[in-house]
Amino acid sequence: MATPLEAVPWIHGAPNCRHSTDPLIQVHQFDEDTFILRLSKCFSFEGNFIYLLFGDARAIMFDTGARPDSGTKDSVLPIRSTVDTIVTHWLGGRGLDAIDLVVAHTHSHGDHVSWDQQFGGRPRTTVVKPTLSGVTSFFHLPNWPDGQAGLDLGGRNLTVLPIPGHETSHIATYDPRTKSLLTGDMLYPGQLTVQDWPAYRRSAARLASFAEGHDVSRVLGSHIEMTNEPRAAYPVGTTFQPDEHPLPLEAAHITELHAACEAMGNDPHVDVLDDFIIRPLN
Repeated sequence: MATPLEAVPWIHGAPNCRHSTDPLIQVHQFDEDTFILRLSKCFSFEGNFIYLLFGDARAIMFDTGARPDSGTKDSVLPIRSTVDTIVTHWLGGRGLDAIDLVVAHTHSHGDHVSWDQQFGGRPRTTVVKPTLSGVTSFFHLPNWPDGQAGLDLGGRNLTVLPIPGHETSHIATYDPRTKSLLTGDMLYPGQLTVQDWPAYRRSAARLASFAEGHDVSRVLGSHIEMTNEPRAAYPVGTTFQPDEHPLPLEAAHITELHAACEAMGNDPHVDVLDDFIIRPLN
Protein backbone atom coordinates (compact mmCIF):
# COMPACT_ATOMS: atom_id res chain seq x y z
CA MET A 1 0.00 0.00 0.00
CA ALA A 2 1.35 3.44 -0.94
CA THR A 3 2.42 5.75 1.87
CA PRO A 4 -0.20 8.48 2.45
CA LEU A 5 1.15 11.83 1.34
CA GLU A 6 0.72 13.18 4.86
CA ALA A 7 3.18 10.56 6.11
CA VAL A 8 5.88 10.66 3.41
CA PRO A 9 9.32 10.98 5.07
CA TRP A 10 10.69 13.92 3.08
CA ILE A 11 14.36 14.81 3.12
CA HIS A 12 14.60 17.73 5.53
CA GLY A 13 18.25 18.75 5.79
CA ALA A 14 20.87 17.97 8.40
CA PRO A 15 22.32 19.54 11.57
CA ASN A 16 25.57 19.95 9.64
CA CYS A 17 25.04 20.10 5.90
CA ARG A 18 28.67 19.22 5.25
CA HIS A 19 27.82 15.75 6.45
CA SER A 20 24.38 15.44 4.85
CA THR A 21 23.68 12.13 3.13
CA ASP A 22 20.48 13.34 1.47
CA PRO A 23 20.21 13.25 -2.31
CA LEU A 24 19.99 16.68 -3.95
CA ILE A 25 16.50 15.76 -5.17
CA GLN A 26 14.08 13.29 -3.58
CA VAL A 27 11.54 11.71 -5.94
CA HIS A 28 8.21 10.48 -4.59
CA GLN A 29 5.80 8.69 -6.91
CA PHE A 30 2.33 9.67 -5.73
CA ASP A 31 0.57 7.49 -8.29
CA GLU A 32 1.36 5.95 -11.67
CA ASP A 33 1.31 9.33 -13.44
CA THR A 34 2.17 11.84 -10.69
CA PHE A 35 5.57 12.57 -9.18
CA ILE A 36 6.59 15.00 -6.44
CA LEU A 37 10.21 16.12 -6.16
CA ARG A 38 11.78 17.81 -3.17
CA LEU A 39 15.04 19.74 -3.21
CA SER A 40 17.53 19.16 -0.45
CA LYS A 41 17.42 21.75 2.32
CA CYS A 42 21.21 21.49 2.30
CA PHE A 43 21.28 22.63 -1.33
CA SER A 44 18.83 25.46 -0.81
CA PHE A 45 17.05 26.33 2.41
CA GLU A 46 13.95 26.86 0.26
CA GLY A 47 13.55 23.05 0.01
CA ASN A 48 11.20 23.48 -2.94
CA PHE A 49 8.62 20.94 -4.04
CA ILE A 50 8.29 20.40 -7.79
CA TYR A 51 5.36 18.59 -9.38
CA LEU A 52 5.48 16.43 -12.52
CA LEU A 53 2.20 15.22 -14.01
CA PHE A 54 1.79 12.86 -16.99
CA GLY A 55 -1.07 12.48 -19.43
CA ASP A 56 -1.34 10.30 -22.51
CA ALA A 57 -0.06 13.05 -24.83
CA ARG A 58 2.23 15.20 -22.72
CA ALA A 59 3.63 15.86 -19.29
CA ILE A 60 3.94 19.10 -17.36
CA MET A 61 6.27 20.07 -14.56
CA PHE A 62 5.77 23.08 -12.33
CA ASP A 63 9.00 24.92 -11.45
CA THR A 64 12.65 24.02 -11.94
CA GLY A 65 14.06 24.85 -8.52
CA ALA A 66 16.35 27.19 -6.62
CA ARG A 67 19.99 28.19 -6.89
CA PRO A 68 22.31 26.79 -4.21
CA ASP A 69 22.84 28.64 -0.97
CA SER A 70 26.27 30.18 -0.49
CA GLY A 71 28.64 27.65 0.97
CA THR A 72 26.86 24.56 -0.32
CA LYS A 73 29.14 21.80 -1.56
CA ASP A 74 27.08 21.38 -4.76
CA SER A 75 26.69 24.08 -7.38
CA VAL A 76 24.35 22.53 -9.96
CA LEU A 77 20.93 21.01 -9.37
CA PRO A 78 20.49 17.88 -11.53
CA ILE A 79 16.87 18.66 -12.27
CA ARG A 80 16.89 17.79 -15.97
CA SER A 81 18.66 14.48 -15.50
CA THR A 82 16.26 13.63 -12.67
CA VAL A 83 13.22 14.48 -14.79
CA ASP A 84 14.64 12.61 -17.79
CA THR A 85 15.10 9.51 -15.64
CA ILE A 86 11.48 9.73 -14.47
CA VAL A 87 10.22 10.26 -18.04
CA THR A 88 12.27 7.33 -19.37
CA HIS A 89 10.91 5.09 -16.62
CA TRP A 90 7.35 6.27 -17.24
CA LEU A 91 7.74 5.62 -20.98
CA GLY A 92 8.94 2.10 -20.33
CA GLY A 93 12.34 2.70 -21.85
CA ARG A 94 11.19 4.51 -24.99
CA GLY A 95 13.12 7.59 -26.05
CA LEU A 96 12.53 10.98 -24.46
CA ASP A 97 11.07 12.22 -27.74
CA ALA A 98 8.08 9.89 -27.29
CA ILE A 99 6.15 12.49 -25.26
CA ASP A 100 5.94 16.28 -25.08
CA LEU A 101 7.07 18.05 -21.93
CA VAL A 102 5.87 21.45 -20.74
CA VAL A 103 8.09 23.23 -18.25
CA ALA A 104 5.83 25.74 -16.48
CA HIS A 105 6.02 27.65 -13.21
CA THR A 106 3.80 28.47 -10.29
CA HIS A 107 5.36 31.96 -10.49
CA SER A 108 8.55 33.74 -11.50
CA HIS A 109 10.55 34.05 -8.26
CA GLY A 110 14.13 32.86 -8.54
CA ASP A 111 13.76 29.72 -6.44
CA HIS A 112 11.16 28.48 -8.93
CA VAL A 113 12.83 29.24 -12.28
CA SER A 114 16.58 29.01 -11.72
CA TRP A 115 17.24 25.90 -13.80
CA ASP A 116 15.02 26.58 -16.81
CA GLN A 117 18.11 26.74 -19.01
CA GLN A 118 18.73 23.02 -18.48
CA PHE A 119 15.64 22.31 -20.59
CA GLY A 120 16.68 24.47 -23.54
CA GLY A 121 17.08 22.31 -26.62
CA ARG A 122 15.45 19.28 -25.01
CA PRO A 123 13.39 17.30 -27.56
CA ARG A 124 9.66 18.07 -27.71
CA THR A 125 9.90 20.51 -24.80
CA THR A 126 8.18 23.85 -24.28
CA VAL A 127 9.49 26.15 -21.56
CA VAL A 128 6.80 28.66 -20.62
CA LYS A 129 8.36 32.07 -20.12
CA PRO A 130 7.97 33.07 -16.45
CA THR A 131 6.42 36.42 -17.30
CA LEU A 132 2.84 37.59 -17.18
CA SER A 133 2.66 37.75 -20.98
CA GLY A 134 4.23 34.30 -21.28
CA VAL A 135 1.79 32.77 -18.81
CA THR A 136 -1.35 34.40 -20.22
CA SER A 137 -0.36 33.48 -23.77
CA PHE A 138 0.51 29.83 -23.13
CA PHE A 139 -2.44 29.05 -20.87
CA HIS A 140 -4.91 31.21 -22.88
CA LEU A 141 -5.90 33.55 -20.06
CA PRO A 142 -6.73 36.79 -21.92
CA ASN A 143 -8.78 38.31 -19.09
CA TRP A 144 -6.16 37.99 -16.37
CA PRO A 145 -6.63 37.85 -13.44
CA ASP A 146 -10.21 36.79 -14.19
CA GLY A 147 -11.22 33.55 -15.80
CA GLN A 148 -9.62 30.14 -15.84
CA ALA A 149 -8.20 27.82 -18.48
CA GLY A 150 -8.13 24.13 -19.24
CA LEU A 151 -4.97 22.23 -20.10
CA ASP A 152 -5.40 18.78 -21.65
CA LEU A 153 -2.47 16.45 -21.09
CA GLY A 154 -4.27 13.68 -22.93
CA GLY A 155 -6.91 12.00 -20.80
CA ARG A 156 -5.96 14.25 -17.93
CA ASN A 157 -7.52 17.71 -17.91
CA LEU A 158 -6.11 20.33 -15.59
CA THR A 159 -7.61 23.70 -14.66
CA VAL A 160 -5.35 26.74 -14.34
CA LEU A 161 -6.38 29.74 -12.20
CA PRO A 162 -4.75 33.16 -11.91
CA ILE A 163 -3.83 33.89 -8.28
CA PRO A 164 -1.59 37.00 -8.28
CA GLY A 165 -0.64 38.69 -5.03
CA HIS A 166 2.42 36.85 -3.84
CA GLU A 167 3.78 37.54 -7.33
CA THR A 168 2.24 39.06 -10.45
CA SER A 169 2.10 35.96 -12.69
CA HIS A 170 1.20 33.39 -10.02
CA ILE A 171 -1.11 30.51 -10.96
CA ALA A 172 -2.83 27.62 -9.20
CA THR A 173 -3.54 24.32 -10.94
CA TYR A 174 -6.29 21.81 -10.16
CA ASP A 175 -5.90 18.16 -11.05
CA PRO A 176 -9.24 16.33 -10.77
CA ARG A 177 -7.57 12.93 -11.09
CA THR A 178 -5.79 13.30 -7.76
CA LYS A 179 -8.19 15.97 -6.46
CA SER A 180 -5.16 18.12 -5.76
CA LEU A 181 -4.89 21.90 -5.98
CA LEU A 182 -1.33 23.11 -6.55
CA THR A 183 -0.98 26.53 -4.93
CA GLY A 184 2.71 27.37 -5.19
CA ASP A 185 3.68 30.10 -2.72
CA MET A 186 0.19 31.44 -2.17
CA LEU A 187 -0.85 28.75 0.30
CA TYR A 188 1.39 26.18 1.98
CA PRO A 189 2.44 25.35 5.55
CA GLY A 190 4.70 28.34 6.00
CA GLN A 191 5.06 32.10 5.89
CA LEU A 192 2.86 33.43 3.11
CA THR A 193 4.51 36.65 1.99
CA VAL A 194 2.26 39.07 0.11
CA GLN A 195 3.59 41.67 -2.32
CA ASP A 196 0.24 43.04 -3.51
CA TRP A 197 -2.41 42.83 -0.79
CA PRO A 198 -5.51 43.77 -2.83
CA ALA A 199 -4.57 41.23 -5.52
CA TYR A 200 -3.81 38.54 -2.94
CA ARG A 201 -7.10 39.13 -1.16
CA ARG A 202 -9.00 38.76 -4.43
CA SER A 203 -7.02 35.62 -5.24
CA ALA A 204 -7.92 34.11 -1.87
CA ALA A 205 -11.58 34.74 -2.68
CA ARG A 206 -11.09 33.21 -6.14
CA LEU A 207 -9.50 30.09 -4.67
CA ALA A 208 -12.26 29.75 -2.07
CA SER A 209 -14.96 30.04 -4.73
CA PHE A 210 -13.23 27.44 -6.89
CA ALA A 211 -12.80 25.00 -3.99
CA GLU A 212 -16.46 25.29 -3.08
CA GLY A 213 -17.41 24.01 -6.52
CA HIS A 214 -14.79 21.28 -6.88
CA ASP A 215 -13.67 18.20 -4.99
CA VAL A 216 -10.38 19.28 -3.42
CA SER A 217 -8.85 16.57 -1.23
CA ARG A 218 -5.45 18.18 -0.78
CA VAL A 219 -3.72 21.52 -1.24
CA LEU A 220 -0.08 21.18 -2.30
CA GLY A 221 2.25 24.14 -2.07
CA SER A 222 5.91 24.68 -2.89
CA HIS A 223 7.51 24.69 0.57
CA ILE A 224 7.23 23.56 4.17
CA GLU A 225 8.24 26.17 6.74
CA MET A 226 5.99 25.34 9.70
CA THR A 227 6.88 22.89 12.44
CA ASN A 228 4.47 20.19 13.53
CA GLU A 229 3.46 22.43 16.44
CA PRO A 230 0.54 24.80 15.76
CA ARG A 231 1.48 28.43 14.97
CA ALA A 232 5.23 27.68 15.06
CA ALA A 233 7.44 28.35 12.02
CA TYR A 234 11.08 27.57 11.47
CA PRO A 235 13.28 30.67 11.14
CA VAL A 236 13.88 31.85 7.58
CA GLY A 237 17.01 30.18 6.22
CA THR A 238 16.64 26.98 8.27
CA THR A 239 18.44 24.01 6.69
CA PHE A 240 17.36 21.32 9.16
CA GLN A 241 13.67 20.64 9.77
CA PRO A 242 13.33 17.31 11.57
CA ASP A 243 9.85 18.06 12.93
CA GLU A 244 8.22 19.79 10.01
CA HIS A 245 4.53 20.10 9.16
CA PRO A 246 3.13 17.60 6.63
CA LEU A 247 3.15 18.83 3.03
CA PRO A 248 -0.59 18.66 2.25
CA LEU A 249 -3.10 21.16 3.49
CA GLU A 250 -6.86 20.68 3.09
CA ALA A 251 -9.71 22.50 1.40
CA ALA A 252 -10.63 23.87 4.84
CA HIS A 253 -7.36 25.80 4.81
CA ILE A 254 -8.47 27.62 1.66
CA THR A 255 -11.61 28.69 3.50
CA GLU A 256 -9.49 29.72 6.49
CA LEU A 257 -7.15 31.79 4.30
CA HIS A 258 -10.07 33.56 2.63
CA ALA A 259 -11.73 34.30 5.98
CA ALA A 260 -8.48 35.68 7.42
CA CYS A 261 -7.95 37.93 4.40
CA GLU A 262 -11.50 39.26 4.59
CA ALA A 263 -11.15 39.84 8.34
CA MET A 264 -8.11 42.03 7.65
CA GLY A 265 -9.92 43.87 4.88
CA ASN A 266 -7.97 46.98 3.92
CA ASP A 267 -5.71 46.74 6.98
CA PRO A 268 -3.24 43.95 6.15
CA HIS A 269 -0.99 42.77 8.95
CA VAL A 270 0.82 39.66 10.09
CA ASP A 271 -1.68 36.98 11.07
CA VAL A 272 -0.41 33.78 12.70
CA LEU A 273 -2.69 30.78 12.23
CA ASP A 274 -2.15 27.15 13.23
CA ASP A 275 -0.84 25.95 9.86
CA PHE A 276 0.38 29.08 8.07
CA ILE A 277 1.29 32.71 8.64
CA ILE A 278 0.03 35.53 6.43
CA ARG A 279 2.79 38.14 6.12
CA PRO A 280 1.98 41.22 4.02
CA LEU A 281 5.10 43.08 2.92
CA ASN A 282 3.49 46.51 2.65
